[in-house]
Amino acid sequence: MKGRVLNGLKDANRKLSKWNARTFQSMLEYKLKWLGLPVKYVNPANSSKTCPACSGSMASYLGRSMKCQKCGLTMDRDVVAVLNLQMRGAGFPQRALNELIEREGLRMSIKDYVTQNPSK
Repeated sequence: MKGRVLNGLKDANRKLSKWNARTFQSMLEYKLKWLGLPVKYVNPANSSKTCPACSGSMASYLGRSMKCQKCGLTMDRDVVAVLNLQMRGAGFPQRALNELIEREGLRMSIKDYVTQNPSK
């Protein structure tokens, strides 16, 4: 169906391609507001290219994994993006994850997690 519809202008094609994601977004926002939970949008730019531990630049490494060029952290790119988006939504600076782990008394750092749970 998209093949028949996506033949217009570039901007129109983008809007139509993102329709399913936008529908999910509006449904999720509706449900969160209905439950009285806050809705916060964050900029997803470079969320999988920035190291959540040191804010260094990450590069592709063995398939879906990303490796930090500064501290050597290796992690799945989706996990990296989720950690970065979660920190942005909570209002933490990019390099505050290790400080958060120490302050909250969590058992392991990101590096410990990655060495114990290597990506497949």
